[in-house]
This record gives sequence, structure tokens and C-alpha cells, in this order.
Amino acid sequence: MRKEDKLLEKYGRQTGMTVPEGYFETFSKQMMERLPAYPEPPRPKKLTGWQRVKPYVYMAAMFAGIWCMMKMFHVASQNAAAVQLDNPPENIVLAMQDANTYDYICTMPDDISDFEVETDLSQSYDNIEEFAADFDYQLKPEYASLEIPATAHT
Repeated sequence: MRKEDKLLEKYGRQTGMTVPEGYFETFSKQMMERLPAYPEPPRPKKLTGWQRVKPYVYMAAMFAGIWCMMKMFHVASQNAAAVQLDNPPENIVLAMQDANTYDYICTMPDDISDFEVETDLSQSYDNIEEFAADFDYQLKPEYASLEIPATAHT
């Protein structure tokens, strides 16, 4: 005899788990009685004309903004392409021919100190030879042997 047969003979097939008579026939009815009442979904409000058109107006404004931005990039790139960085004095002449640039530079406030101008120039050039070449400047012989430390430009 197998082990399973011995267990069935000793304990039988009844597990103690039983369902009352007619339980599943009335189950759905009892469950529906116990559930809370389902509220009616709210009805959508009627949209006004502006609420219907608003997304399209916003999208049109967005595309107009992108167009303006691309136009400004195009204009800026044309102006930047006209100026070359090979010869700064030549670029200054080109920039001064533009009326807006000329007005900006010529109407600078008088309260800019020599120190600010000197600091700006010292940060623009890595060595005195570049400055001398750009502005056709000859150093006095007593200053020709001076070397500017690399940390002075940062």
C-alpha cells in the first residue's frame, strides 16, 4: 500500500472546509447590499469660447516666440560673420562704422576709471607682444626686458 492510501484511510477526504448550503446563489445579492451607494459622476461644465480657443492661441504665441528667437539668431550670426578676429584694430574700425556701436562707445560714462580700462586690457591680451602688435606700440627700452607673470592675466 502507498503512503497516500494510508493517509487517506487514516484521516479521510474531509478537510473541515465546507461552504453553507446556497451560499454562492445569494452571494452577489448580499455583496451588492453591503457596498456603499455609487455617486453619480459630475457632469462636465460647458466650455466658453475662450476656453475652447485658448490652447490654439497659446500654441500660436509659442511659435511666434520661436520665430522671433530664430530671427534674432540669424541677425546676430550675420553681424558676427562680418567681423573677423584676425586683426582687432580692423575689427574696431568695422564696429565703429555701425551707428549703434559708435553711439554706445562714444557716449560711455565718464566715471569709468583708468583701473577698469587697464584691467580689461590686461585680461584681453596674454602678452605684451600681442598688445604692441595690435596697437603698433613700441616699448621703451627700459621696459623691454620685463616679463609679466602668467598669473597676472587671470
